[in-house]
Amino acid sequence: MEKKHIKIDRAWARWTIGGMIVFCIMVYAFSFIVYEGNTVVVTRFGAPKEVVREAGLHLKLPWPFEKAYTFDRRQHYYDTSFIETLTNDKKNVILQTYVVWNIEDALKFLQSTASREAAEANLDSLVTNSKNGVLGKYNLSALVSTNKNELKLDEIESEILSDVSEQALNRYGIKVTQIGMKKLGLPEANMQYVFEQMRSERLKYVEQIKAEGERDASIIRNEADVQAAKLKSEGVNEAAKIKGEAELEAAKVYADAQKEEPDFYSFLRKLDSAEKLLGDKATVIFRNDSAPFDVLNDKK
Repeated sequence: MEKKHIKIDRAWARWTIGGMIVFCIMVYAFSFIVYEGNTVVVTRFGAPKEVVREAGLHLKLPWPFEKAYTFDRRQHYYDTSFIETLTNDKKNVILQTYVVWNIEDALKFLQSTASREAAEANLDSLVTNSKNGVLGKYNLSALVSTNKNELKLDEIESEILSDVSEQALNRYGIKVTQIGMKKLGLPEANMQYVFEQMRSERLKYVEQIKAEGERDASIIRNEADVQAAKLKSEGVNEAAKIKGEAELEAAKVYADAQKEEPDFYSFLRKLDSAEKLLGDKATVIFRNDSAPFDVLNDKK
């Protein structure tokens, strides 16, 4: 009896496990999962049926009736190959760029490329053609220069992005969000030209700074000369004013002395005249009874 129960239990276990396996196979065959950030394209006998972006579990017919293709909508980054390009002034440059892209139209992507490797190969071709066309409009100084005003890197990247993004979206369902220059190289034949150009630009910059310094120094000297002349003029005027005031005050003193002490005034005038005539180191023989030297007589 116990052996019979054991056989029944084993058979039930086998049927249970088998049923679970069949159920899992049925779920796998009749459904698919869309994860966040993915897009699934469902085809029926190879023809597109629907594009599903909503995350979760979705139903479909089993293969070979229907098939689900999953694509990652997140942004992808890759570096292009090194390409030698000719600039407008006939200089060769070796340029590598980076590209940031994502799948915008999953159905068009499936029909045109279907894989990331194929998509990046197509993008590489688009970027190469665009670089050749855009760089052909610019001189080498737009890429390599010590003068910031001559550099046009942002402008060049913007033109390449505008050209590539439109073609990538229309042809492959790919949205290109960014293209930038990663590495720039020069063939050996162009290195000397670039060094000479940079040296010339540096010398020009030094001459410009020197000229500006001399100009500023001249302005400062002129301003100093004007200020000095102004101060000198003000000093002369001030001295003349003080001298005039002193002479006026002296005249007033003399006038007051003449009014109040005529004899003393006459004495001062004669003394002043004698001082002016004799100076500091003069030797003069004169009569002491003649004016104005009579003031030197000892009068009681």
